[in-house]
Amino acid sequence: MRANLKFSWPARCDGRPLCIAHRGASAHAQEGTVAAYECAADLGSDMWELDIWLTADRQPVVSHDPTFAGEGGPVAIAAFTAAELARRCPEMPTLAQIVAMARARGQALYLDLKGEGAGAVCMEVLHALDFTQAVLGTFDEGEARALIENGCPWPVAVLVRLGEDPFRRAEATGADIIHLCWEHGGARPQNLVTAALLAQAQARDIGIVIWHEERPEVLAALVTLPVLGICTDQPELLGGFDSLPPTGIEVVCHRGVNHIAPENTMAAARLTYDMGCDWLELDVRESADGEIIVIHDPTLDRTTSGTGAVAKTDLAALRLLDAGGWKARHWRGETIPTLAEAIGYCQSRGRRMYIENKSVDARKLLDLVRGMDFLDQCFFWSPSPELLLETRRIAPDANIKANIPHFSSFKTMMETLAPQICEITVADWERQAPLCRAHGVRPMLKYFGDDPRVFARIVDWRPEMINLDRADLLLSALKAAT
Repeated sequence: MRANLKFSWPARCDGRPLCIAHRGASAHAQEGTVAAYECAADLGSDMWELDIWLTADRQPVVSHDPTFAGEGGPVAIAAFTAAELARRCPEMPTLAQIVAMARARGQALYLDLKGEGAGAVCMEVLHALDFTQAVLGTFDEGEARALIENGCPWPVAVLVRLGEDPFRRAEATGADIIHLCWEHGGARPQNLVTAALLAQAQARDIGIVIWHEERPEVLAALVTLPVLGICTDQPELLGGFDSLPPTGIEVVCHRGVNHIAPENTMAAARLTYDMGCDWLELDVRESADGEIIVIHDPTLDRTTSGTGAVAKTDLAALRLLDAGGWKARHWRGETIPTLAEAIGYCQSRGRRMYIENKSVDARKLLDLVRGMDFLDQCFFWSPSPELLLETRRIAPDANIKANIPHFSSFKTMMETLAPQICEITVADWERQAPLCRAHGVRPMLKYFGDDPRVFARIVDWRPEMINLDRADLLLSALKAAT
C-alpha cells in the first residue's frame, strides 16, 4: 500500500477477509440494483462491489454491461444523460444513490471502473459526498496508473486475469492491491494462491482481493488466507452466523429467510442454512391426493400463481404452480416442495427442522418422519390442540413445542403434553424462561418483529433458541455486540 494513502482499506475488527458482495447479492436479486445491494447487507456483507459506466453527461451509474435493454435491443448507456437514463432504465442506480445507501447500511464500496475516465469522475463524487470507505479498481492499466499519478486517496486495485502476472501488473500501475480474477482456475483455484505469492505480496506491501466465489469448500479454504477480501454472489456464505464466534443461540427461521426468499420454498430453505441458521421452520398440509406438502395457507392464492383450496388440489397440479413470483421476479419458477424433499435437503446439510402441522393426520406425518430417520432432528407443533395431543399420544419420544398461554397453568402444560421446548414472547421471557429451565424444558424466544432495539435486548439475553422472521437483524445485532 502507498505510504501516503489518506484512506486505508476498511478492515474488519476480527481480522477476517471482508465479505465483498459481487454486484450485490446477485444470486438472490437482479445484479447491480438497489434490491441486490440491500439484500447483500441483510445477508452480512461488509463491502459492495459495483461496476461503473459514465452517461453522456459524465455521471457515474452502476451497471456491469455498457448497455441496457431498450425496446429494439441493447442500448448504450453512454448515449443518454443521467436524467434520460433514469426515465428509460429506472432500476439502474447512480453512484450517488449507492453511496447514500452504503453510508446508511455501514457498507464499504469497491468501484470497478468500466467506462473511460470513470476514475476521475468517481473520485469527484466520493470527495463531494465525503465518503471514505471505498476502493477503486480496474482492469485498465492506464486508468489505474492515472489514479495513482493523480494522488487517489483511496486504495487502488488492478484486476488480474488468469494467466497474467499479478506483480507485473502491480509494478506497471503502482496499484496498492492485486485483485485476482481466477474463479475459472479449476476445481481448487485456492491452490493458485500459493505461499510464495502471499509472501511476495507481503514483502511488497501489496494487498490481495480474491475473485467471486460461491463454492463452500473453496470459500472455507480462502477465508483462512491473509487476504483483504473475498468477492461472492452469495454473501450469506461468508457473512452469516458462521462468521461469528459461537453465540450460544440456536436460530430458527420462520418459514425460512422469508423477507428475502419466498416463504416455505426450497429457495428459502437453502438461504436459511447458507446463512448459518440452525433450524428451518415450515408448515405442512395435505394435497387432494394425500401428499404432505409445504405451504402455510389453506388456499393457494397468496403465495402461488394458483387459486382455491390446497386440500382440493392434487400434487401434480400443485407442481405446475409458481410459488416464487409473488415475492419478486427473481424467484419465478420456485415450486411447492413436499415435506420429504425438504427433509432430504435438511439432512444433506446436517441441520434441523421445526414442523408446524396445519392439518395433516398425526400418524401419517410421524410415519413419514420416522421413515426418513428424522425424528431426533425435528420438533413439532400444531395450532390444533387435538393434533398436538395425538402426536404426543402416538409418539412419546417425539420432540414437541408448547405455548404456556394455551394451557390453564404451567403444571397443566407439563402434565398434558410433556414438551421439550416452550415458546415464549419477548414480554414474558424474563419471567417464564427460568421456569422452563427449572423443569428441564428448553425455552425458545419468539419474535417476528423488526425493531433493532428489541434485537439488542435479545442479544443481551442470549436465549437458547429464537424463532424469528428477521435473522438478518439478529445477525447485525450480534455483530454490533462483538
